[in-house]
Amino acid sequence: MQTFIIRMSACLLPLLCWAVSSVVHAQTPEASFTPESAKVFFTQSPDLKKSAADYQQRALTAYEAKDLKKAAVGLYAGDYFDLLSRFGEPLPNDLRAFLLSDPDLLAEFLAILSPKDDLPRVLAILAELWKSAPENFRKFPRLAIAIAIVFDTPPPAGWPHHQVGEKILPRVFPEPSAAFAAWIALRERGRLLISPEKLSVEESKYLVSSLATDEDRQWVLQNVPTNLSNIEKLYSSIRYATARLYAEQYDWPGKDYRLKTIKERGGICTDQAYYTAEVAKSRGVPAFIFTGAGAGGFHAWAAYMQKPGSWSFDVGRYAEARFVKGRTIDPQTWEPAYDHQLQAMRERFRNGEKYRANELHTLFARRYLELDNWPAAQSAARAAIALDDRNLESWNILLDAMAKGGQSADTVAAAQEEAMKSFFKYPDIDAEFRRALIARHLAAGKKEAAQRLSTSIILKTKSARPDIAMDFARRELE
Repeated sequence: MQTFIIRMSACLLPLLCWAVSSVVHAQTPEASFTPESAKVFFTQSPDLKKSAADYQQRALTAYEAKDLKKAAVGLYAGDYFDLLSRFGEPLPNDLRAFLLSDPDLLAEFLAILSPKDDLPRVLAILAELWKSAPENFRKFPRLAIAIAIVFDTPPPAGWPHHQVGEKILPRVFPEPSAAFAAWIALRERGRLLISPEKLSVEESKYLVSSLATDEDRQWVLQNVPTNLSNIEKLYSSIRYATARLYAEQYDWPGKDYRLKTIKERGGICTDQAYYTAEVAKSRGVPAFIFTGAGAGGFHAWAAYMQKPGSWSFDVGRYAEARFVKGRTIDPQTWEPAYDHQLQAMRERFRNGEKYRANELHTLFARRYLELDNWPAAQSAARAAIALDDRNLESWNILLDAMAKGGQSADTVAAAQEEAMKSFFKYPDIDAEFRRALIARHLAAGKKEAAQRLSTSIILKTKSARPDIAMDFARRELE
């Protein structure tokens, strides 16, 4: 199930942010920091490791006392101090204080970090951006963080697609400070269709992860009249190279891969998708490429932000290919991400009050799981699910804690079935829970129950997602 964990925390926890910003005494484990008190705190050269442990323990105490405000404050301050104690040497005190005194930003920054991030490099890039333009960093901190978490590791040779070589399209980002300055310059000139300050860090990483050169962007500004209402037309504006398709010449045959060249020569679906995404990003619109293979063969299409909080995932996606699972590459981790995993970004349900409250309980459930406190982990996960049952991590933690805590097979199976029903409208997640539950039923000799689960999803998905239906039918035959 770990491969199906959805990151539902890109714009994490305004509830926590509000809690962290409560007006209480500074520098205590239940307090937020003002800009002034944060500066004083770091000027005193605190023992960050000790501060981290203190805040984290007080967070658990407050959570068990059902004081969610103090629990949120302690959790985030503790995790931040822990990060600084291990990797924070490059960060000057004024940058440390800036992050600590902005609870919204601190929550979002800590939430977006991934085990795949090169954390020393992330913090070094943040320090570089701060030193190069501190006032711009203060104005556009999420843009700065997005650059840090994307530029910390180099992109793979197969990104954004495999059909153009490294010599023609070098997978190299500019220097972080140069990229930051370029985006700010475009913003100040009014050339971006979506202002970067309106984007979350999660959304911003699909903006800054661009291989377009300065020449490309200048060409777009001068030659491609674009606004948010006509971005979808960019895909079809690239003449389809039918001769290449018939000749099965899938790799780009040109000597360069400039946007201007793609426009002049035309291309196949990967080139159309690349052109669409890079032109959109050149105008400040987060975008990326999807690929998928179905009955009609391989296809590539594009996704872009229609407005903050609203996305289209279907630019150039043929009607007969809509059932195909779209695959992209997460520019932060360079690992595959699928369209169903990105639904939270499109549906915006995580902005709801109950979902934000769910995330607080889920964070504590994860912490208790790490501490091998299975009953507390189950209790926190259940509290999260009761508020909003669409956070997959809540369910995964619950099932993990139940299994490790010695719950009976029938009890765990019942929880798996609850989880499956919670994700009825998300067929890939539904299918994954069903596979696990079917395996459990078969191991217990409950063949009829397993058969019912398999048959029902075959009927449910045979039209909209025949790939899932065929997978379950094949498993039945086997």
